[in-house]
Amino acid sequence: MRSRLVLLLRLLRLTLLPPWPTGPRTFRRLALLLFFVPGFLILQGIHWLGFLLDDLLFRKYREVEIREPLFVVGLPRSGTSFLQRVLARDRRRFTTLRLWELLLAPSVTERRFWLALGRVDRLLGRPVQRLFSRGEKRGFRWMEAIHQVSLTDPEEDFFLLLPIFACFLLVVPFPYHEGLWKLARFDELPAREREPILAFYRRALQRHLYVVGPERQLLSKNPAFTPFIRSLLETFPDGRVLCCVRDPLEVVPSQLSSLRPGARLFGYDISEPEIRDRFVDMLAFFARHALAVLPSLPEDRYAFVPLPELKKDVRGFVLGLYHRFGWQADPDFRAALEEDAARGRAHRSRHRYSLEEFGLEPGEVRDRFRELVDRFGWNTEEGDDRRGSRGPVRSSPKGEEA
Repeated sequence: MRSRLVLLLRLLRLTLLPPWPTGPRTFRRLALLLFFVPGFLILQGIHWLGFLLDDLLFRKYREVEIREPLFVVGLPRSGTSFLQRVLARDRRRFTTLRLWELLLAPSVTERRFWLALGRVDRLLGRPVQRLFSRGEKRGFRWMEAIHQVSLTDPEEDFFLLLPIFACFLLVVPFPYHEGLWKLARFDELPAREREPILAFYRRALQRHLYVVGPERQLLSKNPAFTPFIRSLLETFPDGRVLCCVRDPLEVVPSQLSSLRPGARLFGYDISEPEIRDRFVDMLAFFARHALAVLPSLPEDRYAFVPLPELKKDVRGFVLGLYHRFGWQADPDFRAALEEDAARGRAHRSRHRYSLEEFGLEPGEVRDRFRELVDRFGWNTEEGDDRRGSRGPVRSSPKGEEA
């Protein structure tokens, strides 16, 4: 807890005394953060009140067993969201957290409150639901071309770590925060720093299963948990890992492009070499770490998911994963896979990006990701032409990149 308080104090210091160049961008950034930080802290305070009430009213959540969780990790923009949403269609097996649960109701107390409000809202003709629906359409409109976002969609559960300021997403408003960048190499941190975060995350998952039913299998999707792989498997010894991968000549510009709106909002340019290179180095570490850790596991504990193979045959690939893990796919899920495959073939993304716009060369990126490129055979000059400085690339299945 002490380390989280130190992180909070550093966050507040960087809000007021950041190493930003002077000018209009700095003024806009400070003005925004003076609204963002108090609102953020108030929301986390509400969550902590909920955690306190959980320990008074719903103490049995601590007895919930988390059985065989499935962690979807990998390079960002490599199909993790698409795979999560496909697997989440197997409702008899999996439970996964939705965005509203992550942002508004990480505690049992809050979840029960919002579910009760939802029942009342349905009796009144759903006025609150319509209000939220209009709000999310306006609030998330700028994300439509990059990543489909809805409060009712499955999302990354690293949001559960926001109350202890250990969610890597905070690096977007605070890109110079060393305490946050440490999370990008989580397995290398000393145990005294890792263990409190893992314990908090475990409690958060127990709270979720306490509400939805402890018999369900937890499905977690977080590219930012790729550097957590070893620690997660130590914390959940019967867990399994799916690692999504994609040609780095596509991953790197796609990820930088997806971060650009947030960077602009908080007063900096993602193309600035110091920031750009740090994100690229982080992605390269993700690839090396996954390739170093996962192959040491038994084959029924992990699998790599190359995006081109998933796109080519969604149904066949997912059923192959089920066979590898010794699972049975029921008829309803098989039918859902057919729908996902058809929808994926029909969708064309509007997200456009290129290496050139970030001042990067294909050869440079390929060298940084040498192990991944060699492992999956992406070392081609044709790929350089298609994904490098000669123009943008486009993605395919809906949500596949996130």
